[in-house]
Amino acid sequence: MRLIPALVAAALAAAAPALAQDGQFEPLDIIEGPIDTPEDQVYDEDAPFDEYGNPITEEPLPEDPNAPLREGEGDTVTTVQTGPEVEQGNGAVLRGLDKLAGEPIDLTLAKGETGELGWLQVTLAECRYPIENPQGDAFAHLVIRDRDAEEPLFDGWMIASSPALMALDHSRFDVWVIRCTTE
Repeated sequence: MRLIPALVAAALAAAAPALAQDGQFEPLDIIEGPIDTPEDQVYDEDAPFDEYGNPITEEPLPEDPNAPLREGEGDTVTTVQTGPEVEQGNGAVLRGLDKLAGEPIDLTLAKGETGELGWLQVTLAECRYPIENPQGDAFAHLVIRDRDAEEPLFDGWMIASSPALMALDHSRFDVWVIRCTTE
């Protein structure tokens, strides 16, 4: 299938004089004749082509992830700890900011409790902290709703050391985690 390179060469040859007339572009060197493809790349002229002129080839389907293991597979298991061990807190200290008034508001919530920041309702589902460093970091699962909305504005984990990683996207209020409480 050498028709496409020939069409491209013809289009460039036709466009080159027009581009060169205004002096900004120089004509391109046009290669006449067929363009060789790499030897390991074989095209079947009768094969179907996609909208870009590339041949569509049959790709083997990926292996079934639920298929049983072959003999010898899975004999050794290595456990990798992906993060620090954590403990659950009884509550959390959150900080809210009314961006319009420039006023910070601290909320101390128990697990499952809801507090208000302006017209937002902030519910603490859970708070976790590293065992080795209880004051160093906190991970809190928050659900934040507008008072009149059914769908939450935010439902996820916020991390005290990386508040921008998962942040509330609201025009008036910001909310972030300060620490977990253990008492």
